[in-house]
Amino acid sequence: MWNGYQQAEWMRIVYIILGAILGGVLSGYWLISLCIALFLYILWVNYKLRQIYQWLETKDPTKIPDSDGFWDGIITKIHALQKNYDKRKVRMDKLLRRFQGIITGLPYATIVLNDKNEIDWVNEHSRLLLGIDLKKDRGQRIENLIRLPKVHKTLDQNSNKEIEIVSPRDPNCQLALQLIPVQSDLKLLIARDISESVHIRQMRKNFIANASHELRTPLTVIAGYLEIIQADENLTDSLRASLITASEQALRMQRIIEDLLTLSRLENSELNGESNRELNMTKILTSICNNEIELLSENMHHTLITDLCSDLKIRGSESEIVSVCSNLIHNAIRHTAKGTEIKVSWKKEVNGEACLTVEDNGAGIPVEHLSHLTERFYRVDKGRSKNTGGTGLGLAIVLHIIQRHNGRLDIQSKVGKGSTFVVCFPVDRVVSS
Repeated sequence: MWNGYQQAEWMRIVYIILGAILGGVLSGYWLISLCIALFLYILWVNYKLRQIYQWLETKDPTKIPDSDGFWDGIITKIHALQKNYDKRKVRMDKLLRRFQGIITGLPYATIVLNDKNEIDWVNEHSRLLLGIDLKKDRGQRIENLIRLPKVHKTLDQNSNKEIEIVSPRDPNCQLALQLIPVQSDLKLLIARDISESVHIRQMRKNFIANASHELRTPLTVIAGYLEIIQADENLTDSLRASLITASEQALRMQRIIEDLLTLSRLENSELNGESNRELNMTKILTSICNNEIELLSENMHHTLITDLCSDLKIRGSESEIVSVCSNLIHNAIRHTAKGTEIKVSWKKEVNGEACLTVEDNGAGIPVEHLSHLTERFYRVDKGRSKNTGGTGLGLAIVLHIIQRHNGRLDIQSKVGKGSTFVVCFPVDRVVSS
């Protein structure tokens, strides 16, 4: 095809040269004849360019310039590109309408943001839940419309972690907000109404807290009477054994209630000024290892090894951090066999985090249990946990405390190799001397 266009164009040039030669022969003015021929060719080229320009301006397919040679090839290519562009535009329009239809039909507020966090598009639920209207708010920065520090932090960090906020439109409405990065210049901000879930969750927390509080007093009375009865010298051996068992179970229930109340307090309160106290972690860990652990492992013959960085301190709530350390070390002793070696280390990581590691070379935990260990009352070995006096709430308490301090808990274990529990505190809580 291109050779045909090329041949036609060369023929035109040949005709122009022949015309110039003929004019030179007839007139005797060769140079003038050649200039006139070239001038006419330039005029013709300009005329064809003008035709193409007018056609591109009008975009009228009925006004395609009629030509041959290179010009015909150029016009054919432009026309083909224009047809492909029109088809692609139709496809993109259909895809955009389908995309908008899908987002509009979602039961969530959906906001499309560009790389500057400016609003490109929103659905109707965004107006209902967040008070953001497409007509008046398009092009606005989302931070100017939702003035909440948690939202600003999520946008700054480009984090896809779900956060909970109060609806700017309705203070009684709780929303779960999540940022979904799609491309470098495209993000989706999704919000869904979780008011009912939050209400149910709060009811459950209140029920547990109230029930635990109401059970604590009568249970203390029962435990006290059982202790008094046990002191009676006239009790038979069989009855005394039953009372001892009852007392042990009453004490176990008291520990469960205390742990439930602790969890309730952690869930329903925020960290106060005490959370910024400078804590000497080496002193805390040494105290736990030298005193409480000796009592727990008196008849279990565990080997305890410590590796503590004395210069590394953190800021936090002392009572809560002590609870974390005690729970992790106690668990390592309670749930491992005699002769197990337990390593407790406190070091600063390369990324600046301060990490407490409690590692044992015990039997290990099957992988299917690892993701459930921080659930309330979850037990890998129900019989062993009851025998060792565990409440099933220790790791749940640990997780809540770590989350309150913006830290993280990592659990790794292999059957036959042992388990490793790592608690890391963020850089902004680390104090190094």
